Amino acid sequence: MNHLRYLILYLILPVLLTGCVSVAQVNAGFRRIDYAWELDYQKNEDKYRARVIDASYKDVYRAISQTFIDLNLPITDSSPTTGRVIARNAAPAPLSIEEWKKVKAEEEPRMKELGGWFFIMKDDPKEYFIKISAIVKPLSDNKTLVVLDYELDAPALVRQGIVPSRRAPPAAVMFGSIKFWAGLNNRLSEAQLPSVRIRQKSEIDV
Repeated sequence: MNHLRYLILYLILPVLLTGCVSVAQVNAGFRRIDYAWELDYQKNEDKYRARVIDASYKDVYRAISQTFIDLNLPITDSSPTTGRVIARNAAPAPLSIEEWKKVKAEEEPRMKELGGWFFIMKDDPKEYFIKISAIVKPLSDNKTLVVLDYELDAPALVRQGIVPSRRAPPAAVMFGSIKFWAGLNNRLSEAQLPSVRIRQKSEIDV
């Protein structure tokens, strides 16, 4: 049986595995965590990840690109044609270490309950990476929808046969989204454009 008798670190919520724990046990734990976080991710889309700006697509797209840079999130891919801006950096960006510790305090107990006793979040997840995508969609000439999407990347674990969760912890999504919208509002204000707002029911299925 393949056992992990050494330290393994997991992405934005690095996990410390000690003792005699199999890869199958780890992967099963990640699947339970992933399922719970995916439900939370969908449930809170309009609470944290989706916003509408009453401004043109062109102006909003430009402000989003500037916001990623402001938050120390280098843009790795962008396409005005498809309406995506993708940024990637080592965790915990765009959060500070202090903000990350708040995420740990909130999420670690639930993570242990879902995944197993061997899941422990580190105080500093800088070895790993997070990708944030802004999906930008024009709703009209002067109304634009923006949805944030968060994805984790754990190459060190993948090389060892682990299949980790691809979703960021819900508290990290909350803090990161709040920070992004605040930064975007700053850029919109500089351009004398309206602030972000929560989308209305009529703007959901578009």
